[in-house]
Amino acid sequence: MQDLPDMLRIDPLDYVANMGTPIGLYLRSEVLGEVAEGDESLRRKLYREIVEGQAPDGSWGQSFVHTANRLWDLALMGFRSKDSHARKGLVWLLAQQTLQYHGQPGFFNSTNKNDPRIMRDTYYGEFGPGCSNFYQTTYAVHLLNTLGYGEGQAERSIRSYLEFWGPEWCGAWCTINVLRVLLEHPLSSGSENVESGLKYLAKRQTRTGAWKGFPFYHTFHALSRGHHDLVEHMLDWALPSVIRRQNRNGSWGRREPETETYLILDGLRNRETGQ
Repeated sequence: MQDLPDMLRIDPLDYVANMGTPIGLYLRSEVLGEVAEGDESLRRKLYREIVEGQAPDGSWGQSFVHTANRLWDLALMGFRSKDSHARKGLVWLLAQQTLQYHGQPGFFNSTNKNDPRIMRDTYYGEFGPGCSNFYQTTYAVHLLNTLGYGEGQAERSIRSYLEFWGPEWCGAWCTINVLRVLLEHPLSSGSENVESGLKYLAKRQTRTGAWKGFPFYHTFHALSRGHHDLVEHMLDWALPSVIRRQNRNGSWGRREPETETYLILDGLRNRETGQ
């Protein structure tokens, strides 16, 4: 993305260069192509810190949210299911796939009663605080696909969503969480469910490029995972808003700027490369 600084008001590297986190490592390496001299030692340090917090059962704190976020961190740093700690976490995650929803199997629902509260209090990651079982199911399917594990279990969840889901099934966060995972999964990317979801969002896109009632950064990133003419149109229409929303230090967002910066920069990369 060498032309990115010309597209934006401020070079985001000014902000990303100082991020000593998994998000920073990913953005420098995979999006901006500006790997810092100390990034490999930082990667090793962050890996040690992450795996030191893993419980013997494979979870982080017996919490779905914490476990999913730490697995996302590992994925950002390039680790996959061949890594023993990532695989152990994925096994714990799959043990939470115990719920039938409206008669459909394959939904995730941890037994930790604090998980819904933890979910509502965090905006870290690619999925936002909707209904607890939809948040957990979509996040888990994404991690299974990304890290390369449990293909059959992920497909079970996708097939169940295809049986009943439509964009007006629940609130905005649930809609964008589900649409995002349906857009990126090969079983569902060309489905009628996705088509109806995209049309629903297109009707809610305003003259500013934002989507009325929907979180801008997560919606932009979710759409960037799709390969549809309507997606391309919506992302193009949103681009001026992306430029206007950039902060003076090169980041985006207020509530969780590292995550929101990731959602924009990775979304722009997806838009450019078709990933």
